[in-house]
Amino acid sequence: MELEVVNVKYVGPATVKRLAEHGITSVQQLADMSVEALIALPGIGENTAPLIIASAQAMLAQSPQDDAIANIVLEDEVITPNTLSMDGAAIEVELVAAFERSLSTSILKKQAKQEKKAKKAAKQAQKDLKKATKKAAKKAEKVAKKDEKAVRKAKKHEKKAKKK
Repeated sequence: MELEVVNVKYVGPATVKRLAEHGITSVQQLADMSVEALIALPGIGENTAPLIIASAQAMLAQSPQDDAIANIVLEDEVITPNTLSMDGAAIEVELVAAFERSLSTSILKKQAKQEKKAKKAAKQAQKDLKKATKKAAKKAEKVAKKDEKAVRKAKKHEKKAKKK
């Protein structure tokens, strides 16, 4: 799978264009964005932003980097006398197997970390939405009370006008 922004789930051609207008042209840039920063861009909603970021992060986690070989950490690998007596092909097979185990573990750990980060961002977005909804309800209640007061005042003036 190619790592292009157009291949990120929930990102269509119009969104790709908007992202490019704001300097976001790579999946890595998209994966590194905060939910708030992505929501700030026109046409990207509060519900979609965390999904886009999580999708970009998942794409990166599935794509091993070219320098992965240089960053291998062979955990729990032991060189035994048996390994030392193997011919070149057998050692290569053992090294490839160890590399694959290490790479798989590394990718799984990275995916888990990115999923946790995406869940946290989605939870924060929900919290922010709840807060905004509560604030809007409070403001509407305040306006309604003000309107009720104005109506009572108008009725009072109307009564006084009828008495005269």
